[in-house]
Amino acid sequence: MEESITARRFTAPLSLDIPRHWLPGNEVVSSLLNAYTILVPANEAFYIRTLNACMPRLRDDVLRQRCQAFIRQEAQHGVAHKRYWGNLDAQGYAYRGIERVVDRGIFRVMDRVAPLWLRVSLVSCVEHINAFLGFEFLTQSILAHADPRVRDLMEWHFAEEIEHRAVAFDLLQAISPRYPVRLLGAVMTSLLFYLLWAGLAASLLAQDRLVWRRATWRQLAHHLGAGHDMARRTLGHLGQYLRAGFHPCHLSGADVLAATVLARQAATVPPSIVPATPRT
Repeated sequence: MEESITARRFTAPLSLDIPRHWLPGNEVVSSLLNAYTILVPANEAFYIRTLNACMPRLRDDVLRQRCQAFIRQEAQHGVAHKRYWGNLDAQGYAYRGIERVVDRGIFRVMDRVAPLWLRVSLVSCVEHINAFLGFEFLTQSILAHADPRVRDLMEWHFAEEIEHRAVAFDLLQAISPRYPVRLLGAVMTSLLFYLLWAGLAASLLAQDRLVWRRATWRQLAHHLGAGHDMARRTLGHLGQYLRAGFHPCHLSGADVLAATVLARQAATVPPSIVPATPRT
């Protein structure tokens, strides 16, 4: 598969007057995506280190070029989300200590102790999670009424996750295509990703003193249940990943969706393209 992967710098301003809960009437989704943005840089750095470690083993020039394009996109995601951290700092959130623990206590340790095949399997699964999260948020227009600055950041990120969704999976097939490897990575990644994400979002809500408010639980039930149906949809997407014949390209309509989002943003703010400098 030879998808078009273009690394774009997110140059739109993220001024410090962005509201604390930037999705009006939904503090839960605001906090979930604030937690997501806190986790992005350490996650993306782990992906980049893992793919760079794979480069000497790759004999397929096309896959190597796709991995390099993936790395350039992920590097820009980390830069853009760290810019947004300035808003979280201005709002008084305490999160940097947690972020450092996650980075140094999980991802850096994984670099040292986990075999490369397992790290690639972890990246493959979390990239599937990123792609289907993006697909669901975009197809359902969950962020339609969000502050436009944060909406653009999140939708740009989600669209690029969809755009490069097959790279890590194809790399896993080149490095270690055995099904038990995919299964182990999926179990570890799903548990770790959702525990960290939910725990950090709960911490942000607790700092806002919103955890035990009835409206918070109603919003959560709406997001996971009858409203956005994210609990059932998440289980469905993870189940697809575990099917023997799975490939990320099977996410129907995803490429058109991502291209539409990126074209709409480019019409407003022309993209700044990252030079395709070879990396090894």
